[in-house]
Amino acid sequence: MIEVINAGLYTTVQDYPGRVGYWNVGIPPSGPMDALAFRIANKLVSNGDHEAGLEITAINPALKFLSDATVALAGAKLRGTINGKEVPWWETLYVEKGTVLSLGAVQGPGWRSYLAVGGGIDVPDYLGSKSTFPQAHFGGYEGHPLMKGDLIHINKGIPEFHRPWKSAAAILPQYETEWEVGAIPGPHAAPDFFTPVDVEMFYNTQWRVHYNSNRLGYRLEGPKPQFARKDGGEGGRHPSNVPDYAYAIGTVNFTGDMPIILTVDGPSLGGFVSLATVTTSELWKIGQAKPHDFIRFKKLTVEEAIEQLSRQEQLLQSLA
Repeated sequence: MIEVINAGLYTTVQDYPGRVGYWNVGIPPSGPMDALAFRIANKLVSNGDHEAGLEITAINPALKFLSDATVALAGAKLRGTINGKEVPWWETLYVEKGTVLSLGAVQGPGWRSYLAVGGGIDVPDYLGSKSTFPQAHFGGYEGHPLMKGDLIHINKGIPEFHRPWKSAAAILPQYETEWEVGAIPGPHAAPDFFTPVDVEMFYNTQWRVHYNSNRLGYRLEGPKPQFARKDGGEGGRHPSNVPDYAYAIGTVNFTGDMPIILTVDGPSLGGFVSLATVTTSELWKIGQAKPHDFIRFKKLTVEEAIEQLSRQEQLLQSLA
């Protein structure tokens, strides 16, 4: 069991791949914003991908272990200590009953960190997942981000701990403050919705991450598009308006003149045009981009996106 001494800015229970299969009724998958770091952390403690862990945003959780446990920290590095000693990252650790893990502010690039516990965090499944969706008050630990005093159960059958080991260097992601993010064009493009100049501008701009970005969507600051239409016709008065349609996770949605990358807790449909969609293997970068970082999109083909995803999965399997 783990006692939450301090919950930090925004710490939630998540699992991978999240709550899949309910997009058609408006329920997002949730799950980790950076699935790559989350899955590496689980592999470091010999868990399967599906075991629940903690997603920590930016700063300051403190956790007391009320039983022995095997743990691993991955993602953005936070200043942290275990019983006063500096805590390592991307490494398997054994913690004894009574150990206090104290994490401070993020050090360097990145924004989200992950704590995996051998055996996984034990919370009830809701619609097939343990992931927290706070906007609907379900999943995770009683449907909300962790709070001081919460007691988190750990599944029985903790894997036997042999020795500390670090994850393979080949799989470790590189965090930046200026991100190149792969995206495939569409579903809306030139010449019907955007001008060719708009498309060129989109891929050549360093978009700044707006401070009001979160698990629902990442707002981006940059130049305004010209649009190929004067208005949205039946969709509405603004040229970004269209009749409602289904969104995808990673869709770059122009809500008026501002692009928003729709993320794991975002809406499943709406009436705004979308110029591109971040590929599955590149979504982890969005999860690690912090406010005032910069994002530049790189145009990929569907075939390139599939190849990248396949290569990423092969690297993850090499850690098994």
